[in-house]
Amino acid sequence: MWTGLFRLNGLDVVCVPMRVASSGLGAFLEGAKALRNFLGLIVTIPHKAASLEHVTTLTERAGRVGAVNVIRLTEGDEWSGDTVDGVGFVAGLRRRGHDPAGRRSLVVGVGGAGTAIAFALAEAGVAEVAVFDVDEGRAAGVAAHVAATGVPSWVATADAAGFDLVVNATPLGMASDDPLPITLDGVDPGCIVGDVVVHPEMTKLLTDAHERGCITQPGVHMMDGQITPMAAFLGLGEGQWDADAVAKVVSAL
Repeated sequence: MWTGLFRLNGLDVVCVPMRVASSGLGAFLEGAKALRNFLGLIVTIPHKAASLEHVTTLTERAGRVGAVNVIRLTEGDEWSGDTVDGVGFVAGLRRRGHDPAGRRSLVVGVGGAGTAIAFALAEAGVAEVAVFDVDEGRAAGVAAHVAATGVPSWVATADAAGFDLVVNATPLGMASDDPLPITLDGVDPGCIVGDVVVHPEMTKLLTDAHERGCITQPGVHMMDGQITPMAAFLGLGEGQWDADAVAKVVSAL
């Protein structure tokens, strides 16, 4: 998709997937500085938080979240990082006509993506942000930091009842035999149920939510919503980076 977008915008650039072990992350990032035709990296599981150790400058939101999902080299050959998972998720909601403002929200899983989404929802004006994580200490820390922005936040269970915006920010749903990450018993019809999982597009959680009359938000919409801010951060300039451009490229694949 990214290489297609580069071609669409007339850029002589390609996107190459690289699988890096956690133990080799530092060596990889240090070695990448020697590549003179290297623009930057899109960072994903499990390196979003670990990359902070190697990043010299952070955007305000990346510092607040404690993770990055896009980094680039500065003129001084140092890494600079940002996180756009959260703004991408909110952009995906708004593009489909769903304003998060005023909604009672629950974010399940507060790793790099979930924490970014929790802060982005708070900034978007939700009424409250409840969070759940299997690591109770991490959930408590995120809730405290979100609450410090002025939006009520606390540690909840992974139960959708009583909320009107629910987000699965865990990897559960990628495998066909994964358990449901969120309990939907008692969920109100009309509740927005979102997922960060891209493949499959309709996870078991989203399929179950749809059958209960909920509005579903597949992970692909969060991914599409990140393209424009990622392109800007990487210094790729003005161009066709929105969801319409993504759809045009994907349809040609």
